[in-house]
Amino acid sequence: MSTRITINGKFMSGSVTAGGVHRAALNFSAELCRRATGQSPCRIMAPAVRDRTSVAAMGLQPELRPGWSRAGGQAWEMLVLPALARKDLLINFCNLAPVLHPNSVVMIHDVQTLAFPDAYPRRQVQGYRLFWPMIGRRARAVLTVSDYSRQSIAEHGIAPLDRIHVVRNGTDHILRAAPDAGVLDRLELRGRVFAMTFGTTQSYKNLKTLFAAFEDPRLAEIPLVVVGGPPRRDYDALGWRIPPNVIFTGHVGDGELRALYTAAGAFLFPSRTEGFGLPPVEAMHCGTPALVARGGALPETVGTGAELVDPLDPEAWAHAAERVLSDSAHRDALVARGAARAAELTWRQAGDALWDRVSALL
Repeated sequence: MSTRITINGKFMSGSVTAGGVHRAALNFSAELCRRATGQSPCRIMAPAVRDRTSVAAMGLQPELRPGWSRAGGQAWEMLVLPALARKDLLINFCNLAPVLHPNSVVMIHDVQTLAFPDAYPRRQVQGYRLFWPMIGRRARAVLTVSDYSRQSIAEHGIAPLDRIHVVRNGTDHILRAAPDAGVLDRLELRGRVFAMTFGTTQSYKNLKTLFAAFEDPRLAEIPLVVVGGPPRRDYDALGWRIPPNVIFTGHVGDGELRALYTAAGAFLFPSRTEGFGLPPVEAMHCGTPALVARGGALPETVGTGAELVDPLDPEAWAHAAERVLSDSAHRDALVARGAARAAELTWRQAGDALWDRVSALL
C-alpha cells in the first residue's frame, strides 16, 4: 500500500475565501486529492469546518478530528495533528507545520511577517521567528509560490535553497463565481468608469500612495473603489488623506468581486512587495487591465500581462491610471497581454506541479 497523504486542514476552521493563503490552500488541497486518486490514499484532517459550502463546492470531505476538547488553532496543529497522522506524509499549505512530525512538506507563501514586522501582531511575528527555522530544518521539502519568495525564505535562514521548490498558485478560481452585478447598483457604479483596488492599512500594501495619486486633477471625476478591508474610519485614524472620489465597498462575496473586476476600467495594485500577488491576475482573467507595483514577486507573477509602476510615486500612478482609462488602444493591448498571462496560471497547471513534488516523496 502506498504511503497515505494527510493534508493539514486547520485553515478550514476559519474563512477559506477571505485571504489569499487560505484560498490557495483550499485549491491546492482539491488538486492534490484529485491527483492522488488511484495513486495513494489521501485525506484532509481538520479541527472544524467553518465554511462548509465553499469546502463542499471543491468536492472535499475533510475528516473532523478536534482531538482534545480545548485544543484548537496552534495547539491542534502542533500537538494533536502529528499524533493523528504520525505514519503519513503530512502536507501543510498555510505557512506552518507541526515541528514534531518527521515526514512533512510545508508551503511558505512569503516572509512578509519577518520583513515587515510592524504590519503584523507581535505574537504572530514572535511565533514565526521561533517556528519557521525549526520547521524548515525538519520538513522534507519546503514549497513556495514564486522565485522571489524562494530567495527570501533562504535569506531569512528558514531553509537552504536546494530544499525550497516553487509551485506557483493558480488564479482562475475567480471564474467559478457567477458575477453578481447587483453590487454595481448598490455602489452606484453601473455605467460609470472607475478604478479598483483592495482595502488594507498594512504599510507595505502602500494604499496611501494610491490615495495620493487620486488627488490628481486628472482623476478627480474617476471613482477609486476600495474593495473589502477595514472601514473608512480606520484610515482616518491613521491620519491618511482620503480623496472625495474614493468609495469603500465593505465586504463583498466572490460573485460581487467578479462583477467589480469585470466592470472596472482598471485594477490597481500598489503593494511594495508580495510573495505572489493573486488579485492582479484575477483581474486579468476578467478582462481588466492591471497596473501593478514594481516590487517583490509582482513583476515575476504578472510577466508582460500588466503595466509596472514605481510603487512610491503618486504621479506615476496618476499618469498610468489616466492613460489606461482614456486610451482605448493602450487598454485593449494591455487586456490582451493580461489574458495571455492569466491563461498560464491555472489551478490545473498548479496541481500538476504540486503532484510532481509530492509524488516524488511517497
